[in-house]
Amino acid sequence: MNYPIAVNKDSRTHAEHHHEKHGSNPYHHHRLLKPDGTFNVEVRGLPWFRPSEIYQNLIQMSWMKFNLIVVAAYIVLNSIFALIYFLIGTEHLTNTIAGNAWHRFLDAFFFSSQSLTTVGYGRVAPHSTLASAVAAFESLVGLMSFALATGLLYGRFSRPNAKLIHSRNVIIAPYKGGKALMFRIANQRKSQLVSVEVKVTYKRNAMEDGREVRHFFPLHIENAHMNMFPLTWTVIHPINHDSPLYGKKAEDFDKEDFELLVYFSGYDETFSNSVHARVSYKFTELIYGAKFLPNFFEEIGKPTLHDLTKISDCGPAELPE
Repeated sequence: MNYPIAVNKDSRTHAEHHHEKHGSNPYHHHRLLKPDGTFNVEVRGLPWFRPSEIYQNLIQMSWMKFNLIVVAAYIVLNSIFALIYFLIGTEHLTNTIAGNAWHRFLDAFFFSSQSLTTVGYGRVAPHSTLASAVAAFESLVGLMSFALATGLLYGRFSRPNAKLIHSRNVIIAPYKGGKALMFRIANQRKSQLVSVEVKVTYKRNAMEDGREVRHFFPLHIENAHMNMFPLTWTVIHPINHDSPLYGKKAEDFDKEDFELLVYFSGYDETFSNSVHARVSYKFTELIYGAKFLPNFFEEIGKPTLHDLTKISDCGPAELPE
């Protein structure tokens, strides 16, 4: 989704001039958090097959991948049992077509799908002990498979998670005669979130003993807790003498490979459970000298209009020295 935004041009030219003069560190702009909130980490050394994580992976994977796995499993199971019926001989099934091998396999495949789903149209039926035994076992496999698929579907639909939308940029804005770091978040669902909390960590890189080391600083948030979360929440960190951001210019954030790690948690009344979300901002998403514009409006006798398409809208602002 593209948001209209007014950018302070001076902050952009600071970054461009710095890159032109000093070049770019290849490790800079490496995110600790991906845009979807997952950790940007590749783990090696684990066994290829981990049965204990199958359920977790099926719950967390995308819907398209999950649906493809379900369809593929259904086709593979039917094909296995169809091959068994074919090897036994389709003459052990009633009303099958006496054609070539492909037509006999299709008869066995469709009979397998009827047995696996326990539909049983009645045209084709086993009439030998061996074929009946295979059909009975396939019905058991079908019942267990569909019970498993139903449980996974329920788990995917009922899994509580926060669906947040956040401003495209984090800004340094004038605030109470000084400066403050700000960004905005809002609930993208119609569910009611209460007792919400946000924690923000500032990550910077520093050279120590000839190598680059990461340092993490928790930032004091002036409005870190909210009892209710009906509208856009502007998260504010005042940049005072106690702030690790105090005295820094736009080019300083680039040199330090600035990244802001945001953790959100709250209670969802719909799921009656706690939900959480994670986002991050890099230096390229920082606007130095800006202010957010309103994105909710009130009219007498009407509900408050909350426009999520304007959550990133901001304009230039003069910062105090």
